[in-house]
Amino acid sequence: MKTPTPEQARDALAAAEAEKTEAEELAAAVAEKVRAGDDTVTPKDLTAARELAEFADLRITAARRKLATAEEADRHARAEAVAADVRALVENDDPDDIAAKTAAAVDALAALHAATEARRLRVLEMAGRVHPIANELEVAGFHPVTELRKRYAIGADHDSVAIYNPEPLGTVAVAPALAIAAAVGIAVRDNGEQAKISDQMSYLSSRVEAFVRQVPALRAIFNEDGSAK
Repeated sequence: MKTPTPEQARDALAAAEAEKTEAEELAAAVAEKVRAGDDTVTPKDLTAARELAEFADLRITAARRKLATAEEADRHARAEAVAADVRALVENDDPDDIAAKTAAAVDALAALHAATEARRLRVLEMAGRVHPIANELEVAGFHPVTELRKRYAIGADHDSVAIYNPEPLGTVAVAPALAIAAAVGIAVRDNGEQAKISDQMSYLSSRVEAFVRQVPALRAIFNEDGSAK
């Protein structure tokens, strides 16, 4: 016999419980007739009513067993389906793709960091060359900012230099950390995801180790501390 679904088994149990309630009410009504002196009720009538209630109770037990069997069969079928999907996911996983993209991202971020730092040092060095001249102009009684702009069409701050042509055009010594953070922010625009990334950034060394452990294909490229092999 085909195993019913859990829904069908629950419906059958509800029906059996309703039948028991009805049978018990009937048996109680027959018994009350006897107590009221109804001579038309025979012992067989009372016995039959009570047996019907007892039978209904047995049907409830049977319905509960069928429900347990149906739930187990349903759970087993769902577990088998999930297990098949898990096997397919693991067997068809492509960690090499993540490893390759990670290596490319690492190379790109390392290049961005190096280029930004080199540019920052150039700008700082140039600003450092302008500052002594500005100081000398001030000692000579000139307003350094005005004189630099008027005479040489240049200006400088602690981390930037500018030219006037005649409109100002400046170059700022961007910090490499800002460049890296901005690149990540541009790549991932969702505010919620940005917040998660920001949280992860607080524990960079441990996150490197965790990532390498969780994506074994990375071990062919990086050590657990993130250094290249």
